[in-house]
Amino acid sequence: MPQGGEPRPQETGGPAGPSPQQRPGAAPGQGTMPEQANVPGQGRAPGQESTPAQPYAEGPQGQPYGAPPQGGMPGEAAATAGRPISPVNEAETRVTGRRIVQYIIDAIIYSIVAGAIAWALDRGTGGLHAFLVLITVVVDIIWYVIYWALVPYRVKGQTVGMMALGIRVISMDGGPASLVQLIVRSILLVLFSPLSLLVGIITMMLSRYRQRVGDHIAKTTVVRAPVQPMPAPQAYAGAGQAGPR
Repeated sequence: MPQGGEPRPQETGGPAGPSPQQRPGAAPGQGTMPEQANVPGQGRAPGQESTPAQPYAEGPQGQPYGAPPQGGMPGEAAATAGRPISPVNEAETRVTGRRIVQYIIDAIIYSIVAGAIAWALDRGTGGLHAFLVLITVVVDIIWYVIYWALVPYRVKGQTVGMMALGIRVISMDGGPASLVQLIVRSILLVLFSPLSLLVGIITMMLSRYRQRVGDHIAKTTVVRAPVQPMPAPQAYAGAGQAGPR
């Protein structure tokens, strides 16, 4: 029988192995301990300082996981890509009614002068008459360019009808329309007729900046007269290509 202070051998027989719940490395006979939750600040040795948490882990090619990709979030570039943004205020282009009346006024003025030129040169017979007809066509073309392009270029983007209705032509980059732009837009300006007027109205109503076909090609638009053309900022270089909305 063992002495008083000696430990008693286990009565169940055989060496006792580690309990399934016993922590590895624990001394024999040491009670099991429940696993500690992974709580920040616990389980550190005394005096051990915590390491600051990294905001993002390193990802492929050195890009941190969770960080916004270089160049902004996906879709941000696509939202502004494609159509250049014009500095022209869209609200200032809502002058379709005025443009209809202006077009009628200008067409009447142009037709009166063109008719007077044709009447004045309708003389002679044979070769003389043919020569005068050719002269009439050339003079009509010159008058056409003068009235629809040169006059607006000299008078702040306004024809006689535009001055009467308080509107003006400007470039889609916000600056004044150049002579080339005014000539281009006037080339596709069909002379007054009910059908051409209807086509122009439909085209303007479907356009974001109320542009007819000539305006789309020349990159011009018509705004209220109080809008003063300003030199186009560099950020809007190439503007005026915005399509229908």
